[in-house]
Amino acid sequence: MLQGEACIRGRLAPGVEPLQRGHFRWTIFGAWVVPEAHAQTIRAEFQYAAKVTCSLLGTFADGALVNGIYRTIVNVHNPRDGRVRFARKVALAEPVGTAPGEFSVTPFKTATLEPDGAVTIDCGNIAGFFCPIDGICVDCTAIDGFLVINSPVELDVVAVYTARQVNGDVETMEVETIPSRRTPKEIKVIVGEATPEIKERIRR
Repeated sequence: MLQGEACIRGRLAPGVEPLQRGHFRWTIFGAWVVPEAHAQTIRAEFQYAAKVTCSLLGTFADGALVNGIYRTIVNVHNPRDGRVRFARKVALAEPVGTAPGEFSVTPFKTATLEPDGAVTIDCGNIAGFFCPIDGICVDCTAIDGFLVINSPVELDVVAVYTARQVNGDVETMEVETIPSRRTPKEIKVIVGEATPEIKERIRR
């Protein structure tokens, strides 16, 4: 195992159906590559940290969380009349006393919201932050951490959490409005259309 491994320990479970919607399938099974070329700067004023819990290729195996299937989606809405470009990254929750590893915090990516536009960031998008990082793709069994959003203006950020038994229907659902905090900073983000080389795949 790598120090500061990218994903929590988990296990494959009978009846687990990895997400097939959007680009998630390609991220997990190796055919989809995150666009990446060069870095630009976003001058951000506000930050949001949304908790994310995702069962991907398996379950949490009664470790960090009880055995089951967990999903997170984060909706981001632009209440302004103009376009807004914001940055986002994933920060994994590590055990207390564990030194951060090379995959503990992903590079930032950029996204643009049209006036009054909204986007969904789901477990598939979150998994995509780990492919590639410096030429390495990490296929996650499960993810526990935070989606961190930095924006030059205030946005509406709402997270929806659902959970179920491995072979059951949804049992819990929670909706949480994520508050902003003023955190002025300049952020380097990855933009462009170039496809980076994938040198290695790791499953965690």
